[in-house]
Amino acid sequence: MSGAARVRIHGHSVSTWTRTVQMTCLEKGIAHELVAIVPGSDGPRALHPFRRIPVVEIGDVVVFETLAITGHLDEAFDGPALQPAGLAARTRMRTWMGLCADYLYRDVVRTVPRSRAITAEETATARLALERAEALVGDDAFLAGDEVTLADLYLAPQVANCAEKAPDLLADLPALNAWAARIEARESFRRSR
Repeated sequence: MSGAARVRIHGHSVSTWTRTVQMTCLEKGIAHELVAIVPGSDGPRALHPFRRIPVVEIGDVVVFETLAITGHLDEAFDGPALQPAGLAARTRMRTWMGLCADYLYRDVVRTVPRSRAITAEETATARLALERAEALVGDDAFLAGDEVTLADLYLAPQVANCAEKAPDLLADLPALNAWAARIEARESFRRSR
């Protein structure tokens, strides 16, 4: 796709999914702008049938749902590939993306409160999810191999969200913390805050 296409990300800066899309653009070298949407507002109504964020406009093309957005950006624009060529690595990437979408988002991002103290039950739920993720982090530099993939861009904002709200939950998780240190050193992580 032409580098001239204007990429507009409709989202909220606190949203982990919006940050995933921003990190994808930054990893690909895609110029973009964030169009701030107030959570729960009618802002996304015209762009997403379920009024969710993020939504991306690329010229006249509108893409919603993070899975579709990140895949589209990776395939439509030049820059480093964020999906591995090999089947095994691609499967591992997709597994992590599913874990982030189905379990870690629910049990960590949604469960750990931002505006009050965390309860014992919430702590147990989030910690169990993080321990299960810890057990799946391999010996590679990143989640699906030695290069950053969409899997890393899915998990990074979720772990950062947990670190911001309840950093103690990440204690004694050496594999997850080593991976987090590598992803936090990347420009896409630093610039998408």
